[in-house]
Amino acid sequence: MIKYKKFIKECENSGQFNYWQMFEIRYGFENGLSIEQIKLYANPKFGSWQMKEIRLGFEQGLTIEQIQVYTDPDFDYEQMEEIRWGLKQDDFTIEQVKVYANPKFSWSQMRLIREFIINNKDMSIDTLKFLIQLEVL
Repeated sequence: MIKYKKFIKECENSGQFNYWQMFEIRYGFENGLSIEQIKLYANPKFGSWQMKEIRLGFEQGLTIEQIQVYTDPDFDYEQMEEIRWGLKQDDFTIEQVKVYANPKFSWSQMRLIREFIINNKDMSIDTLKFLIQLEVL
């Protein structure tokens, strides 16, 4: 518990986090996340909504490897949410999610690609990438 309090105090004293970012850091501890998990999103480059998406991934049982797919400040929180939803799919692989985990896609484009993958589970990754390049999806 002392480590948690020390970490929170360090974040507060840094002056780099606003009220809502600190809320997400505290809420992670309250929900049983480890310091290592919280350190993944306790970064002033992430807004509070982005932090929330990373926190939710941990709370929903995603692994660090899975969460690292979307811990990029270039993703907005809605894009992170679409990636997290793909990672939560029981029959999705990380490779399938990485097909659309690209900041150049809007969250709505990501959703279309994710739904396309759901409806075409047997399609190869290479074919998916090809269709995206052709802008068919």
